[in-house]
Amino acid sequence: MLGQLELVTGLDRAGFAIKILRDNEPPEGYYLGFSGGKDSVVLYDLAVKSGVKFDAHYCVSPIDPPQIYQFIKEHYPSVIWDIHAKGWWKMVVKEGLPLRMARWCCRVIKEAGGSGRYILIGVRASESSKRKAYKTVEPNRADTSSVFVRPMLSFTDYDVWQYIKENNLPYCCLYDEGFKRLGCVLCPFSRDIERHEQYFPKIVANWKRACEKIVAERKANNYLTKRGKPSKHKFETGEELYQWWTKRK
Repeated sequence: MLGQLELVTGLDRAGFAIKILRDNEPPEGYYLGFSGGKDSVVLYDLAVKSGVKFDAHYCVSPIDPPQIYQFIKEHYPSVIWDIHAKGWWKMVVKEGLPLRMARWCCRVIKEAGGSGRYILIGVRASESSKRKAYKTVEPNRADTSSVFVRPMLSFTDYDVWQYIKENNLPYCCLYDEGFKRLGCVLCPFSRDIERHEQYFPKIVANWKRACEKIVAERKANNYLTKRGKPSKHKFETGEELYQWWTKRK
């Protein structure tokens, strides 16, 4: 559904997005979150067309597909690469595997940048029930010094691909190989485990090594949690933990 202003003015989604960008432009310009996915490609182009000032940032993820790295380097050389997740695999062993209800990974990797800025993100309401409740412009609850601006909130998947085709924009090759969405390999929300294992064996191997270390530490602590309570699961091997984690029940 289009936003209220969009219905009043009769603007199409792209036109409305550009209006949002212009109406909310801060003096110092926007911080544009660029992931290398199809939505951020459209967001970047809309920002350019709107004429607003912005600097685009890619929060480097050690668990992003390598094709994302290649795509950004080739097609978006002006994007700034920010590294927030230093010592990532040690962090996984310390914090535990990220789960759907305990997804600490996003805070460390994707949400670490843009403090004190107006942050442009390509989030869309059609992606999830939670995102349907988002507003086009609203304060960042996790960091009140920053503000989220979501000019593409009303876009559907069809709108995104139509915009890419009409404007002849580049996009990552993985979409042509069957991936509907791009993101972290073995993200807790991903159900396409077999495809990830097939395409990204090196990252999968790193996840498995982390599982082995987690199990080794739990055994050394007699399967007690950090609070001294018995662990809910007593895995004997890293592979056993990995299989439990990827079942996503």
